[in-house]
Amino acid sequence: MGEGVREVECPSCRAKNPDRANFCKSCGTKLKEVCDCWIKKEPYNCGQEKCPGYRLFVVEKSKT
Repeated sequence: MGEGVREVECPSCRAKNPDRANFCKSCGTKLKEVCDCWIKKEPYNCGQEKCPGYRLFVVEKSKT
């Protein structure tokens, strides 16, 4: 990691990730309950264990 970047350790595989990461870059484990969602552009919890990406809109629609 670069100088000044804080790290978080993945609870599943112990890989080091930037503290801003929503998911582990190594194994994909969710690191935060509420993600800094790149789709919604705001803090959001989709309830998924892996990022649904653009499928988020389908996931949301199926909840209603």
